[in-house]
Amino acid sequence: MNALGRVIVPVFAATHFNPSAIQRIPLTEPLFCIKNCVYFHLMAQYKYHTNATIKYMKNYVEQCHRQKDAFSQFRFS
Repeated sequence: MNALGRVIVPVFAATHFNPSAIQRIPLTEPLFCIKNCVYFHLMAQYKYHTNATIKYMKNYVEQCHRQKDAFSQFRFS
């Protein structure tokens, strides 16, 4: 997941480099969703957790959950 996190976020950002104003808003939500999922997974691998790390992880999951609908347009019916 470390390697995936280092690759997927920059690749996803690069594929959407220099979008038009109309494309910009719909493209930011999937990028933030992926970023938050990767951050959550990286923090979940910590051996010990404090209240602060749990708070960060909860925030990452909530943010990802809010932005997951950005991928709904790619679902097969």
